[in-house]
Amino acid sequence: MENRVFGTRSTEDCSWSFGERIRSFRGRAGLPQHELAERAGVSVRTLRDIEQGRVRRPQRRTLQLLADALGLDADAARQLSAPARDAVCPDGARPADGRLRIGILGPLSVRYRGAETPVQATKLRRLLALLALQHPEPASLGEITHTLWPNDPPRSYQSLVHTYVSQARRLLLPSDSATGVPADSFLTRTHTGYALALDRDQVDLTRFQDLSLRARQAHRAGDAAAAHELAGRAYKCWRGPLLAGEPLLPHHPAATAAARQRVESLLLYADLALQLHRPGQVVQALRSASEEEPLHEGLQASLMLALASCGEQQEALRVFSGVTRRLDQELGVQPGDELRRAHLRILHQELPWPRTGPVADRSAPGAGAPPVRRPAATAAPPRPRPSQMPASSTGFVGRGAELDQLDRLLLPTCERGGQVPAALITGFPGVGKTALAVRWAHLVRERFPDGQLYGDLHGYGDRRPLRPEEVLASFLRALGVPDGELPDTLDEAANLYRTLLSDRRMLIVLDNAREEGQIRPLVPGTAGCAVLVTSRNTLPGLVARDGVPRLDLNVLDGDEALALLGRLLRSGRVEAEPLAAMALVRHCGGLPLAIRLLAARLAEYPGSSIAQLCVELQEVGAFSDLPVASDDLFAAAHAAFELSYVSLLEPVRRCFRLLARTEGRLVNAYAMAELAGTTPMEAAHLLRRLVGAGLLRECVPGRYALPAPLLRYARRLALQGDTERLHAV
Repeated sequence: MENRVFGTRSTEDCSWSFGERIRSFRGRAGLPQHELAERAGVSVRTLRDIEQGRVRRPQRRTLQLLADALGLDADAARQLSAPARDAVCPDGARPADGRLRIGILGPLSVRYRGAETPVQATKLRRLLALLALQHPEPASLGEITHTLWPNDPPRSYQSLVHTYVSQARRLLLPSDSATGVPADSFLTRTHTGYALALDRDQVDLTRFQDLSLRARQAHRAGDAAAAHELAGRAYKCWRGPLLAGEPLLPHHPAATAAARQRVESLLLYADLALQLHRPGQVVQALRSASEEEPLHEGLQASLMLALASCGEQQEALRVFSGVTRRLDQELGVQPGDELRRAHLRILHQELPWPRTGPVADRSAPGAGAPPVRRPAATAAPPRPRPSQMPASSTGFVGRGAELDQLDRLLLPTCERGGQVPAALITGFPGVGKTALAVRWAHLVRERFPDGQLYGDLHGYGDRRPLRPEEVLASFLRALGVPDGELPDTLDEAANLYRTLLSDRRMLIVLDNAREEGQIRPLVPGTAGCAVLVTSRNTLPGLVARDGVPRLDLNVLDGDEALALLGRLLRSGRVEAEPLAAMALVRHCGGLPLAIRLLAARLAEYPGSSIAQLCVELQEVGAFSDLPVASDDLFAAAHAAFELSYVSLLEPVRRCFRLLARTEGRLVNAYAMAELAGTTPMEAAHLLRRLVGAGLLRECVPGRYALPAPLLRYARRLALQGDTERLHAV
């Protein structure tokens, strides 16, 4: 199994080749294979053969070229060219305990060939623990200094750091130094600090992380047995609390993340053990973890289910009573949804494999009782795979750059540090935000194998905007939660929603949002899912506070608008009247909604020509002074604009009406101030409010303009206002 980070093999292969060392250094340098080959003056094929182990003993000159290209110092270069450290097993692999191993998942441990090397000095223990915690990344000099002297470092701290590094190198020296392996080959100097030059399986934290990742991948692929085996091996990497006995480092951000990963991995292990009818395997592990985290509801719920599945329902109920009492006394809260659901499952005997009798290890040597004949494991019922995406728009054209940008934002090729991929599409009413989102969702359907969720939040429409708890209820039903088990509060529903999506890869499309509060509870908690939001508003809080990138959708250009009209009309009508078609789409200002409305009018009267419709629009002024009636096709465009317009305050509305006098020209804050009779600062504020509402575009910094349909709508509003004032007089 290849490791995703540096390409080294995992520990069950027991190998440590030249190629793996080169791949490790190349990964740390961030160089792709072709770039390293070019720098070293070797062919890509030669480098690939070396890294994949097909060249067992590369020439010294080739290794020197690679070391120079990687910018390795003398210590690292010696490590690159050092012979294999361990003896060879009969099957050609080296024994797993024959290499240096550093453990921090428990008390600090340094072992070589199975023998423990004691580390007595406090500063030396902290240094090694920090390097192992940061592995495979280097620890900077600043981090090392703060770890060794948290409050007041001495003036000579730099020389003291070098002293402790030298001591660490001597400590890591094998007991039989006759092997010729230099001590400093395990600890290298980098541009910013120091790093352990070890493979990922030589440090128990990175070994645990790799096993946990493989367990999650196997679980997502539906291989429960393999996921269970890998999750069990990941759990066994832990010998106790992280860095037990070191009072400072457990509060390091990397240590906090590792502790969280430990709990997540154990919960997956427990879920799989229950699914495979092996609850007894995880009871003790869950007991120990629950004692360390007495208020962690997920651990307590898993322990309850495991105990009940082993026939200890009373003990499981005592666990529920105990955690309920602690939550009330220490936090003043009641049990959450996860604990309450576990409690109800136990009371109703809804367990995967209930068994009578106490928990016992029947497979232990010398056990007198005969083995229990267990029922054959039945496959877990398939989880719902919702597919809620609406059909893609008819005649979708263009938007190639925007589709590519969504790929880059929502389909990352590397880990994002736990951040959920998300994007926000904004733009004018009718510009095609929903069409773009739905189109992209259909194109990447296979990249989200666990399904797609879609919610129209009704931010702008005849119906009131949906509350997030209403959308969550809909999503939870789609994920298989019965109506009777839907949580009562928003927080509980959001927690259950995030739990159900924690190990799944799904796309969530939140369409037509009005404000940030509708969106935040609907964002999953893990990076396996992606969220795509559309809104007329720019939602600055979502962009600034939550870091969601915004894609501002513009109107179609002339060629794309013609292509859309041609696809909607078909039958060659655009080709028959190219000049009239160009005039028609120019009248629409590239707005897809307006083009679709006019195409619908032409389809309704197939005998009429495009030129006749252009004349009608010029004579009647459909977008400026036609009455807005429900049976009028053109009313839909005005109605779409109206929903945004009426949500504005009157000073902003007046600013929009005044834009009718600009005749579509670019306008700045000074020109707007003159029109509105106000200050440039106030005018700039009004213009930005219109941009935020999706009714104005900032074409270049500080200069704004309306597309043709919105300009006609502004003219109509201004005309209505003038008419009303005349009647009032």
